[in-house]
Amino acid sequence: MGIALQVFLALALELPVTALEGWDAVATARLTVRVKAMRDAGDPTTLAELAARYPDPPEGRNAAVHYNAAFEAMDAHGDLGPARERLLPIVGNAKLPEPNEELAPAMLAAIRAYVDENAEALKQLHQAAALEHCKFDLNFEDGIGMLLPHLSKLRGAARLLALEAIARTEAGKADEAAASLRAALRVGNAVRREPVLISTLVRVACDAIAIEQVSRWASRSRPSPEALRTLEDAVAADRGERILEMAMVGERCFGMDIYRRYVLEGNNRELLGALGGGPGPGTAVLKLIPKAYFKDDMICYIDIMNDYVAASRKPYPERFMAGVRAGAEVEKRIPRWHFISRMIVPALGRVFTVAQQHAARHDSARVGLAALRYRAKHGRLPAALADLAPDFVTAVPLDPFDGKPLRYRRTAGGFIVYAVGENGKDDGGRVEIRDRQKGDVGFRVLWPKAEF
Repeated sequence: MGIALQVFLALALELPVTALEGWDAVATARLTVRVKAMRDAGDPTTLAELAARYPDPPEGRNAAVHYNAAFEAMDAHGDLGPARERLLPIVGNAKLPEPNEELAPAMLAAIRAYVDENAEALKQLHQAAALEHCKFDLNFEDGIGMLLPHLSKLRGAARLLALEAIARTEAGKADEAAASLRAALRVGNAVRREPVLISTLVRVACDAIAIEQVSRWASRSRPSPEALRTLEDAVAADRGERILEMAMVGERCFGMDIYRRYVLEGNNRELLGALGGGPGPGTAVLKLIPKAYFKDDMICYIDIMNDYVAASRKPYPERFMAGVRAGAEVEKRIPRWHFISRMIVPALGRVFTVAQQHAARHDSARVGLAALRYRAKHGRLPAALADLAPDFVTAVPLDPFDGKPLRYRRTAGGFIVYAVGENGKDDGGRVEIRDRQKGDVGFRVLWPKAEF
């Protein structure tokens, strides 16, 4: 038995009843104040209230219908098999060459074959992309056991559309490739109203797949100004100003449900199993711990989550920096004996860093595409990003990592727009991760030598 549980067992057995009642009354009052403050702010405090924030689409306008049809069509083809795994990039193990290098004939043939056999899935994905609203069937009453099978499927859909974009780009169909990339961006956007943290992380992953191929498309094709603008608008629309706020509010509700369901309103012997600890001697001991202790633990959790929610609502880009700072202080703020908080408070500071990268990728891509529109009009790249304002961008976006304007470098074969990245240091536009070192985050265009 752990020392913490021994202490609380002793408390449960030795504290006078009146002391326990007083402790519980104080903890209950403190908890009530916090829940009331959330409700007064208009925030959900239960999963039922959170579910009410996941709106139903208009009749016949739910993109989830087409996504589910696409998932079914993709599943019909089964596994790739070892031979195709070696040849296919993105969905398999093969690595794409640099944008200024040609695809190997075998890789290009494998991509085209894979795209052709998934024609029905792609048709459904493009139909989904044409719809503004999307809602998957989720049962919030299941709490942390809620099934989210569509999330892994969405990543597969983003990869499929990325391969379609590559096939169209290599065939010289730049505008059609742009449509594939727009649909890929819409895949992540499909869960933008889903108030679940893991959904937000999957959205970021899908968007990263799409943005990487936007970079390749911009390097290897000759898109029209209209296609550039269309894709630029799609990137801007997908960025999501409230991406973190919804995730933090949702995560807070799920955490509070754990306390209510398994401790305060239920049988706390189920708690460790629900949180992944499994059955054991500790589960029986939990019954003997006063509920006031769990209420104090819950208050600690709520206070931390309130800080994350507040950080997510700060102006751009301070919201990211405030969230990262809050995450760095979490270990110090949770008392060692509040073991439930320690079990269910994730590394949310890291989530803010992921969101920083998401914003940096989108803003860099949007500005990079604007630079290409500038080149199409003037026959040359801008000397500085300031040259793009106000005709091509309203203003140069701020780096979400340090609050300064995004950086820009012309290179021997193209250019890069970038943010400094997680290390807070300008690495000169080195966006590749080498030797596990964290570099810059940005959008790179690298033209084939014959076209530069």
